[in-house]
Amino acid sequence: MTIDNYLLGHWSNKFQAQSAPHHYSTVQILWEKVGDGYHSKNYFRTDGPDKPYRERYHKTITVSETEIVFENYNLDWTRCENCDMIFKFDDNAWHGKLIGNLCTGVKGHRVVSEIHLYGEKLHSKDQGYNSEGEMVWGSESLYKFTRLGE
Repeated sequence: MTIDNYLLGHWSNKFQAQSAPHHYSTVQILWEKVGDGYHSKNYFRTDGPDKPYRERYHKTITVSETEIVFENYNLDWTRCENCDMIFKFDDNAWHGKLIGNLCTGVKGHRVVSEIHLYGEKLHSKDQGYNSEGEMVWGSESLYKFTRLGE
């Protein structure tokens, strides 16, 4: 199975958000193939897909059968190399994290991100840190998504 089998699709954390609405927003993620790359879009369910809070393009570099780099691109396909991620397969799931600690997001906050792909489950966590090292956005806990049937 390729990483595409684990990643591509429409994802929602609806069940997690409904079970703990004060702790989790309802978020949806879309991952699709476009040309020789990928398109990802994250949005709050209440805002809908036309108002994403994150939207990017990606290309992959295969390092080995169990290691893939996802290059990060802005929507105009300009490189955003500080936000590239490395994914490693452990015979059960793909585990991804940012390469290095130079990725910046909203208001220049340093971004820390991880993602775990289990086939029909996607777990992820994103955080932003200010210059004092304080987390100013994101979650301490993983958001747990399931693939939506379409």
